[in-house]
Amino acid sequence: MVINGLEIRQGRERLGLTQKELAELIGSSRETIINYEKGRPIPKSKSEILHKVLEPKAVDYLSVVHNGMKPLSEDFENKNGNKFIELPNGQYYMLMPLAEFKIQAGFLSSYQDTDFLMDLAQHGILVDKPLQGRYVAFRVNGDSMDDGSNNAIIRDSIVSTRELQRHHWVDKLRFRDFPYWVIYTTQSKMPLLKEIVEHNTEEGYITCHSLNDSPEFTDFKLHLNDIQALFYVIDVSRSVSKKISY
Repeated sequence: MVINGLEIRQGRERLGLTQKELAELIGSSRETIINYEKGRPIPKSKSEILHKVLEPKAVDYLSVVHNGMKPLSEDFENKNGNKFIELPNGQYYMLMPLAEFKIQAGFLSSYQDTDFLMDLAQHGILVDKPLQGRYVAFRVNGDSMDDGSNNAIIRDSIVSTRELQRHHWVDKLRFRDFPYWVIYTTQSKMPLLKEIVEHNTEEGYITCHSLNDSPEFTDFKLHLNDIQALFYVIDVSRSVSKKISY
């Protein structure tokens, strides 16, 4: 359901939340809430979350988390620090650290440090139940996955991912179920966002594909020995900057 800026402001004020508190609740910034309330475009994923959080029956729930994004019980945080906030409709809002451009190069060396993760911005998505695993969001930097279609993942979008532990790499990757992957290689400090179209388990390599068909984005093979970490994309919050004109 679509929510507009006026509804956000009225719902926030009805629940006694400041712009900063609402921003923290949905894993965003105060400036983002200000922009939403001024009528700036709201991504569909955030609109859905805001609608659920600001509905009238959320009052009792919000009284628990009003002084910070505290889970309702210890059961709502997995062993990797991902928090799960129960919503009034029975779904959960899962929070994960957001790796912005400036920290992506050194992210792998620090992302298992709890203090490091607590200092990062948070990004959230709706899930049906608390999940195990390590979930991380990445801000997209580049145009290799932008083909101009509705499936394009354009610059400044956010991809929510789950890390695939190395011991699972010997099995065939589920690239048909999860086509898009964030890949850290030994040759580059910055991660790649690619579609995996082949996994050769006998020879130990994957084939990476870009949605953008420009000549500089041709398919290439990566040997698994040259990969540091793999994260498969479970959700895409697409930037609206290319779709909205003022």
